[in-house]
Amino acid sequence: MSGVKNRFVFVVCGVREHIDTLHFSLAALKQFTSLEILIVTDASKNEIPVQHEQVLNISTPAHFDNHQSAIYLKTGLHKFLPTGFTYCYLDTDVIALSKEADDIFNQKKEIIAFAADHCSLSQFSPHAVNCGCEERNKKDRLEIQGLLEKYGYTYVNGPALLPKQGLLKQRLEVIKHNKGKLLISALKYLFSLSVFKLDDDYCYHKSKSYWSDAEGNPILYEVSATVIKQIEKNSAWHWNRRSRRWISPQGNDIEWLACEHLRDAIYDKFKIDFNGQWQHWNGGVFLFDDYSHEFMETWHQNTRAIFDDPYWKTRDQGTLIATVWKLGLQQAPLLSKKFNFIAYFYNPALMLNPDKSAISDNALVTQYKPAFIHVFDHFGVREWDVWDWIENKLPGKS
Repeated sequence: MSGVKNRFVFVVCGVREHIDTLHFSLAALKQFTSLEILIVTDASKNEIPVQHEQVLNISTPAHFDNHQSAIYLKTGLHKFLPTGFTYCYLDTDVIALSKEADDIFNQKKEIIAFAADHCSLSQFSPHAVNCGCEERNKKDRLEIQGLLEKYGYTYVNGPALLPKQGLLKQRLEVIKHNKGKLLISALKYLFSLSVFKLDDDYCYHKSKSYWSDAEGNPILYEVSATVIKQIEKNSAWHWNRRSRRWISPQGNDIEWLACEHLRDAIYDKFKIDFNGQWQHWNGGVFLFDDYSHEFMETWHQNTRAIFDDPYWKTRDQGTLIATVWKLGLQQAPLLSKKFNFIAYFYNPALMLNPDKSAISDNALVTQYKPAFIHVFDHFGVREWDVWDWIENKLPGKS
């Protein structure tokens, strides 16, 4: 599929930050495609003008806030765009990185085409509905942080040491995801005396429970047995020695924020039941055309139905799940991760390969050279190695 029948489309509405993000991603895409690019917006709600040749201005309901207006436009694209085209929708934080960008149009095999999200449905759930789980997790994290500080846990700070800490965590992730390296490292640890040498850059000091760099500077402290004992003795918190994670008095693992409340909410709202183990889709990139009208309209109406429901957060992915299962498309082919590689800042397994020719979200088990990368948090943050890598791949940025 090629030529004038394919178009890219962005939607933006509201604050300057989102429009600046659009302008960055728009400039990147223009470097790699000669296809038409459309911007759909409600100019009356924008803090600054959208700078582009092809802007479609659509009035959104006056009582909608900026976020609702953007989602209204996004899920309603089938109503606003000319027919006769295959469109590739891109969130404003999706950045083109190569001349393979146009190849995304070859990915459409069904009436609609999305990529998988980066997390499980249960992990997404607390961010989609106001069930209280996200707020509980934040409270738990603050509580255990206070207890750790009270009983003597040491945090490492400093602009020179924190980057080394990040690199150490990446190397430990690579080992964790590689059975051979994990076995070798475990044996080396067992036969080490007071100091375990991970490699030329990092050592672990067993008696004092901390990691140091090659110069001997502490860069990461483990939770010592003494601190664990004090917290367990003086609170209802419990240290899981197998997973090496804290369990709250209510039995919650604070590193695992997940629930089933979104699935319940979809059933209550739309009377749709589905397999909770299903990998839900990410709404940041998708392909649609004239044959997608029923899907888009169902998604649009489902999304509008949650705007006035205080239990639902203003998002479109929960209603996307409902739409997919209502129309029986849960087995539809997914876009390759190459066309929506999600760079989640807080994923410890997100890393570049040694020569920076590819990126991985599972500690280098699989590696990608993305045509599009989706940076939905920490967009534009310099000195993050992934963002610096993105900028260096764009013409005129290196």
